[in-house]
Amino acid sequence: MLERTDIELVYAAQRGDWDAFAHLYHRHAPRLFRTIYALTHDRGVAEDLLQETFVRVYQNLHRVNAKADSLAPWLHRIAVNLTYNWLTRRRFPVPSIEEVKHRLHAALAHTPDELLAREERRQAVRDALAALDEKHRVVVVLYYIQEFSVNEIADILDMPVGTVKSRLHYARKHLERVLATDERIRSELVLAVS
Repeated sequence: MLERTDIELVYAAQRGDWDAFAHLYHRHAPRLFRTIYALTHDRGVAEDLLQETFVRVYQNLHRVNAKADSLAPWLHRIAVNLTYNWLTRRRFPVPSIEEVKHRLHAALAHTPDELLAREERRQAVRDALAALDEKHRVVVVLYYIQEFSVNEIADILDMPVGTVKSRLHYARKHLERVLATDERIRSELVLAVS
């Protein structure tokens, strides 16, 4: 049996098929959760915002573009907007992308020295990312962790493609500048070269 497309599931959900809506949820929830968690760094809040995202999705199924190949950009737009609203109300520090990436792609270190060096590099990147403001951090999360294209990010954030490119450029330059002067990274580079 062929897997139903997002649009087919939306049409079924609009007709009251709860299984179709549940299938949409299970198909997209993991990526949405990772995005929200990367921005909030709070598992409970991320779970709540994920649920709120799908409440909004259900309420707005009639707005789905029938020509869309995937609902992922639209879903991420809803999730990111809800997360921005929460961040605006809470004003807690936003976690680093490296911290989230570490959790997603963590590999075991072979020795205690490797583990310490890896943690120092992660902390250096966390610190550099913490200095980015939310508008730059979110494009980095969507681009590097969620692997959305620049065009998809522009759609998710409802902004011109040029603005997304500009924010990615600024974020990269910031990270390069900060990490080039960070001793935790420099010492790793010296050890790698020698």
